[in-house]
Amino acid sequence: MAVIAPFRGLRYNPELVKDLSLVVAPPYDVISPESQRAFYARHDQNVIRLILGEVCEGDGAERNRYRRAGDDFRRWQAEKVLVRDPAPAIYLYQQIFQAPDGRELTRRGLIALVRLEEFGGRTVFPHERTMAAPKEDRLRLMQSCHANLSPIFGIYPGPFLEVDRLFMTEEKVNPTIDLSDWDGIRHRLWIVEDRAEIEAVRGAFESTPIFIADGHHRYETALAFRELMRATDRGDPSAKNTRPYNYIMMTLVSADDPGLVILPIHRLLRQLPGGGLEAYLAQVSQQFSVERMAFALDPEAAATAILGRLQATGSGIHRFGLYVGGESAYLLTLADERSVEAEVAEGKPAAYKRLDVTILHALLIEGPLRRQGQATLPDDAFLYTHDAVEAIRMVQAGARGAAFFLNPTKIAEVQAVAAADLRMPPKSTFFYPKLLTGLVIHPIVLDEVVEA
Repeated sequence: MAVIAPFRGLRYNPELVKDLSLVVAPPYDVISPESQRAFYARHDQNVIRLILGEVCEGDGAERNRYRRAGDDFRRWQAEKVLVRDPAPAIYLYQQIFQAPDGRELTRRGLIALVRLEEFGGRTVFPHERTMAAPKEDRLRLMQSCHANLSPIFGIYPGPFLEVDRLFMTEEKVNPTIDLSDWDGIRHRLWIVEDRAEIEAVRGAFESTPIFIADGHHRYETALAFRELMRATDRGDPSAKNTRPYNYIMMTLVSADDPGLVILPIHRLLRQLPGGGLEAYLAQVSQQFSVERMAFALDPEAAATAILGRLQATGSGIHRFGLYVGGESAYLLTLADERSVEAEVAEGKPAAYKRLDVTILHALLIEGPLRRQGQATLPDDAFLYTHDAVEAIRMVQAGARGAAFFLNPTKIAEVQAVAAADLRMPPKSTFFYPKLLTGLVIHPIVLDEVVEA
């Protein structure tokens, strides 16, 4: 089902960039303005200048961050700061990190090109809804740079012996890249050019679907970019399907990988939906049992207390945390299972209706609004964070009026919803750790051919 291919990756030149840890960055959509400035300061050629350039005074149609990213990208190649590998390859990527519960884990992924397929073709499955503004942003960047600057995070079901065997072989030798980032996460990369090894791995993926973990906006952007390129490609029509714009760079990880960690993404609102605290609790108590938790104002202690109670929730129980300030939080545990069937959109399968994130939005946010005759909140009404301490601090500082906390979505739930051709609300999953940007880039060169 999935077509993967090797490619000649574009990487930082170790002769000119001695410390690779200074030029890499996380994906663009998890970088705060403060982090953006910090990555700018780390190195003049940090990849942040490509993936999330600063907006400058006087920017317009001709001069803007997209144009600067494209100019920098081409200049870094001309100056040999970025150089291409000599032969098509697949890349083995290993991350060694400490999980939030203190365990040291290792996650292994395969970086390769994956042929772009429309959703609904039963090959590539999304699981989250996307928003128009980020896709427009990424398309402008892609048009300026003609490259996949960051890999999409894809998941395939079950282990593949070919991939496991390749990792066992390569891990016995020193990797091409070995660095620790600002969070102490170790990243290692091996380059595989052997044709027989590549063909064995390609064959394994021919019968598997791929589920997008991170990168929905970038994947849909790549589909739009492909259509633009096909419309303007004046080359041999028979060669259009072989061009690199038909592919996207992905890091592919097994759903059974023990290092595949999903963290919850908590929701912050300007105010409680449907009224003040007393009125709100009176409404939701018709469907949820409400338990008040008292704690000190220390944000870390508060977060630990709330998340501890959520993590202790038994299987099949839907429990959420609510904080609106002060020395109290509230645990909201679904008591009326019938309300799920009544208030979640009709025709949705159980895999969708029983998601915590679905129940949170349908019953605890949209339900009170609906009963008060108010409109559903737009996407930009929410702030999202996987950091519970940060969420509590924002409420205490008055930056937001309410924070909702939930347990993480399970990988089996992600696959079940995606396989049913459904989408979760935006920011339903936070895969940890994030893939590093800057280890390898896929340049989209119009006259090249992908070896598929």
